[in-house]
Amino acid sequence: MNRLLTTGAVLLLASCAVPEDPVPTPDNGLPSLAADRSQPQLALMDHILGNYFASDVPLRPTICASTHDGRSEVALAPEAELALMTRYEALAPFARCASIDGVWQDSETGGPAMVFTIHSFSCPDADHCSGFGGYVAGQTNSMSVQYTMAFADGGWTFTRDPRLIGES
Repeated sequence: MNRLLTTGAVLLLASCAVPEDPVPTPDNGLPSLAADRSQPQLALMDHILGNYFASDVPLRPTICASTHDGRSEVALAPEAELALMTRYEALAPFARCASIDGVWQDSETGGPAMVFTIHSFSCPDADHCSGFGGYVAGQTNSMSVQYTMAFADGGWTFTRDPRLIGES
C-alpha cells in the first residue's frame, strides 16, 4: 500500500510540470513516436509513459498501457503495444495486468500493477487531437489529465490542461 501511495505521490508531483511538456526520449535511443502523424493516440501514450519512466520511482509495480472503451480498460492494438514495449523494457503486455477482485495485479506474480490509460480521445482534424490520460493502481484511480495535441514541425506537441475535470 505504501508503495502505491509513493508511486501516486511521485506521479502527482510530476504532473505539476509546466503546461508545455517536452517530448521525452527513452534511454534506448529510439526517436519519439510523436513523429508519426498517423498515430496520435500512440504518440500520446508514448508521451505519458516517457514522463513516468523518466521519473525516479523506486520499486515500480508492473506497468501496462491501455485505452478505455467507456466501460473498462482494454488492450492497445497489438502493433501499438509492441511499439511501446520495444521502447520501454519495463512495460508489460496488458494481458499481464488483471483486475482481480477490483484490485489491479500482475497476473503472473500477484504483485501490484499500474495501468496507464487514455480515454475520450478524438481528433477533429489530422493535425489536432485531444484526450485524457491517467492511471489505475491497485484500487486507486489518478485524476485524469486532459492533453491537447497539435502536429507541427514534424511531430506531435502536447499541452497539459492543469485544471481538474469540471473546472472552467
